[in-house]
Amino acid sequence: SQSQSQSQSQSQSQSQSQSQSSQVVAREESCGVLSFHKNTEQSLLVNVRNNMNSAGATSLLPCEGVLQEIDKYCFQKHWMMHIGPEKKRMIQDTLLNTIQKKMENHTRSPNKNKFICVELGTYCGYSSICLAQASASLNLDELNLDLDFHLFTVEINPEFAKVAREMMQLAQVEDIVTVLDNDLFMDGSTGDVGALIRDAIASKYGGDVGDEDADTFMGIDFLMIDHDKDSYLPDLQRLERSGLIRRGTCVVADNVLFARIDEYVNYMKELGEMGEGIVTTVTKEASVEYSGKMQGAGQGQDDVDVDVFKDGVEITTYLQDPKCAQK
Repeated sequence: SQSQSQSQSQSQSQSQSQSQSSQVVAREESCGVLSFHKNTEQSLLVNVRNNMNSAGATSLLPCEGVLQEIDKYCFQKHWMMHIGPEKKRMIQDTLLNTIQKKMENHTRSPNKNKFICVELGTYCGYSSICLAQASASLNLDELNLDLDFHLFTVEINPEFAKVAREMMQLAQVEDIVTVLDNDLFMDGSTGDVGALIRDAIASKYGGDVGDEDADTFMGIDFLMIDHDKDSYLPDLQRLERSGLIRRGTCVVADNVLFARIDEYVNYMKELGEMGEGIVTTVTKEASVEYSGKMQGAGQGQDDVDVDVFKDGVEITTYLQDPKCAQK
């Protein structure tokens, strides 16, 4: 049945993620953490495509197969800046909790079954596939839900967006994920992300996104931030001013410790201390993606810890509309 299939998928995903998070790093030193080489993204896509088309790939569901192949590539061939299996579980759990809370707390809203997820920084589509996979793992029959989940993910690099779209096709999630190309101008600025997302929601669901003060308004339920580190706070505040972030929105920001995105973290903490609290926020520690143990050189040599870097994810839930902080 569909529920059994979803349960098996979730169990299989957890098992695969646990084994992958303990993988030993086997890549060359020149391809370690924070190593960047031209065309790595295209090489990854070719690798995933070839392995997904091989006979041995048929035992995995498409989502899990793609994620596993990306993880293998990043552990064994070249480090890349996906969220990786450790943070994947953390973010998926947060998304599932947010979905269930919305379903429980908005029983009378005309849009209660619509769940709008937004991601800033698509890159190659790994985290987009993770989010789509998590939404598909819900046992909707058991929960008596008719969930209309959709992810809008924003990318400024057209080459990355092209890779991501094909990854999503391989993972078979293109029906619930829309990749949005944002403009990058000569002065380094980007297009208005709030307007871009508003237009995308309106195009998907028809008409306007609704009156910000009405129950029919379709704002962002879950926001994943993992793009240019200097843009975390400015883009968050743009989305706040647009009205798309409101009470109940959950925001997850990656790399806040490793990249020292203190301005963003401090802003969230300040919101948490205003009045009775605009938000609740917590920094959950993790390791930088695809860091771990390097294989020994053989001859009885032990594996050694290399490329191990501390990182963290900021998880924030808005208890009130952020405009309360602007009064």
